Amino acid sequence: MKKILPLVFFLSVFAKVNATNPDWSVDIAPILYAKCTSCHNQNGIAPFSLITYQDAFFYKTDIQTNVNSGMMPPWPPDPNYRHLAHERVLSPAEKSAIDQWVNAGAPQGDSTLAPAQPVYSSAAEITSPDLISRMPDYVVNTTTDLYRCFVMPSGLLSQQYITEIEALPGNRNIVHHILIYEDTSGIPAQLDAADPDPGYTDFGGTGSPSSNLIGVWVPGQSVYRLPVGMGIGMPANTNIVIQIHYPGGITNQTDSTKILFKLSSSLLRNVTITPPLNHFNLTNGPLVIPPNTTRTFYSQYTIPVTLSTLSVGPHMHLIGKSIMSYGVTPSNDTIPFINIPEWDFHWQGLYSFRNVLKIPGGTVLHSTAFYDNTTANLNNPNNPPQMVTLGEATTDEMMLVFFSYLFYFPGDENIVIDSSAVTATDDYSFSEIITSPQLFEPMPNPAHDNVLIDFYLPQKSPVEFSIFDLNGRLIRSWFVAHPLAGLNRETFSVSDVASGQYILQLRAGDVVKSKKLVRQ
Repeated sequence: MKKILPLVFFLSVFAKVNATNPDWSVDIAPILYAKCTSCHNQNGIAPFSLITYQDAFFYKTDIQTNVNSGMMPPWPPDPNYRHLAHERVLSPAEKSAIDQWVNAGAPQGDSTLAPAQPVYSSAAEITSPDLISRMPDYVVNTTTDLYRCFVMPSGLLSQQYITEIEALPGNRNIVHHILIYEDTSGIPAQLDAADPDPGYTDFGGTGSPSSNLIGVWVPGQSVYRLPVGMGIGMPANTNIVIQIHYPGGITNQTDSTKILFKLSSSLLRNVTITPPLNHFNLTNGPLVIPPNTTRTFYSQYTIPVTLSTLSVGPHMHLIGKSIMSYGVTPSNDTIPFINIPEWDFHWQGLYSFRNVLKIPGGTVLHSTAFYDNTTANLNNPNNPPQMVTLGEATTDEMMLVFFSYLFYFPGDENIVIDSSAVTATDDYSFSEIITSPQLFEPMPNPAHDNVLIDFYLPQKSPVEFSIFDLNGRLIRSWFVAHPLAGLNRETFSVSDVASGQYILQLRAGDVVKSKKLVRQ
């Protein structure tokens, strides 16, 4: 499986370093090709190419300065806290080789020993997509960072699962990164219609609380293929919403980005991308940072069942300075997820684990985030500093830690992510693994009209569904008299249920399973 690392994806190679007399052909080219040229190529987002020796020689001082300062290559997570997939990190030997090479006058060496130059193509890898979502042509003129959202109806008539997803920027010179969402609320379409130009501007997301993140693109990334038997669910009639970051300093450049999907109508193991750690479950909230102060906030969440996690992605805005996340298991073991000691809003995304990570049921997820609302924070959008509270605007703040996850099956932890391909050796079935009734995440959630409920029964038996409000009052209950042994699906309407948060409950014999349900 080629696994995308939301904002970064680079080849993993070992640079062969000649510590005494490094030259470009043998020592430096392998480093640049592995860690730099996916952005620094003629069609990349970086301001210059580093493909040829002449390129590297011309920019040798810039290379040395930015490598020694730690600014390049950009990799916010601390590799000493946890090694993640496809790390873009230079070893001390690689840094030393670059330093010595520049100090020696940047010799080329024997050009016949240089590795083949990498080729970065704009052609699609998914040659027969089941769905193509293409944004309208948009002419970019901006002096500052622009976050523009574009809405495209999916046209799906039934629930589908994404098995592969590929983003194709229409203009790779100006597209910094892409966040891909699905949304059934209609709010993004309304925001789009209210803007006279194609799309609409939104800094923190799509402007809709119902939007579900389904993909990320960053320079150098290719197709994201989910492991065999897994998929990201997309409801019928949902909209595809893409948020594109265009850097400042762009004049009269046209973009026409499109997203390609491979879909399956089969019932797959559903991969969900949500932030269980968030600003709504802070232990010391609310998220308020007065002017000229610094504050640290803490969030925690206990997962009720054992999960398989694929990736993790923190999210803050401009006041944020650092964020970390870890889990504490019922046996009091600590699972480190990610630590970003120097937060940079422009370099963020979903970071994949090297293997699928098993998190035991009962594990308490933790996150700690530090905010600096003083003039010492050079990214502070206000000078003088102003009161900062929760919100999606540039001047607001957020605290989220996204995880992509699904219910654990034995052997999931053996799936390798930091690899060009994954071969499934075991065709696990639900009946071989799950021995008790299960209630899966309702879709869509938040819901507006109809809700799909997927549930599993180890043997045929009647079940009762109930909806309770947060005070425990019964809103509605109904029976399903003849469900099948195995996977089942029910559809019910919430159009007559008041907006708010509820508990959806399944009762099968003595077993009770519950899920949170939000009615818009």
